[in-house]
Amino acid sequence: MEPQNIFPLVVNILACFLFMMNNYIISPSSAYYAEALGCNDALSGIMVGAAPLFAMSSSIVYSYWTNYTYKHSILFAATLQIIGNLLYASAYSYKSIQMCLIGRAITGLGAPRVINRR
Repeated sequence: MEPQNIFPLVVNILACFLFMMNNYIISPSSAYYAEALGCNDALSGIMVGAAPLFAMSSSIVYSYWTNYTYKHSILFAATLQIIGNLLYASAYSYKSIQMCLIGRAITGLGAPRVINRR
């Protein structure tokens, strides 16, 4: 493996890991998290569905963007994943469902599955 290909590969794997972790870790704990934020546990469905909804819209942009540059799009997606995860995790400290939903939306916007597969 050539040295210049190691960093993009690591970023690609990290972004893919964060996205997949977000999809699978939220399902079993979303009702408890919604109750801990002071909301009805029925809101957990919106928490789970926010990321895939925003991922669907961002996949069109990423598909177009990767026709021109791969490096910038994967770095941008990884940055959005990190920011979204931090907001989602910080929502517990602030007891803010709005922060939780914004974090899930940003996580969805940073969904790199189109980039990872390309």
